[in-house]
Amino acid sequence: MDERQLVIKRRIKRFCADIFFTYLFILVYVTLLTYNYYVYGKSFNLVFLDSIKLMLNSGNVWLILKNILGNIILFLPFGFLAPALFSFMRSFSHCFFVSLLISGIIEICQYEFAERIFDVDDIVLNSVGEILGWLIFKLFHKLYILFFEKNV
Repeated sequence: MDERQLVIKRRIKRFCADIFFTYLFILVYVTLLTYNYYVYGKSFNLVFLDSIKLMLNSGNVWLILKNILGNIILFLPFGFLAPALFSFMRSFSHCFFVSLLISGIIEICQYEFAERIFDVDDIVLNSVGEILGWLIFKLFHKLYILFFEKNV
């Protein structure tokens, strides 16, 4: 790898690190520190797809966008940025496990400290977001190798 390629690689990694740590701050703020207008007190849902079905059946577009798409979008950056920064996260199983762990911790903290709802469906939706982000990372990583490291 020549000097130019090393500089590009370092800049990309630094840029991803800046975005990743900003993302983590926003993730904690949004999930634990903001007031949620739809919270009905401290409760939990342990039935898979129960709250998703409830929201879809409500017909409330804002509720669907905020909760279903919002939870997916919330973890999409994790699936993209974590493997960009940490090579062990390039394995699907490692990235998936760590995001599942973080999502579970967030749900426990929401229940315990923010007196909000622990919802297993949020963990499912966060995992979908992480998977989409990981797939996007894999695509960009293959393109990066194709265009920038083809001479190595």
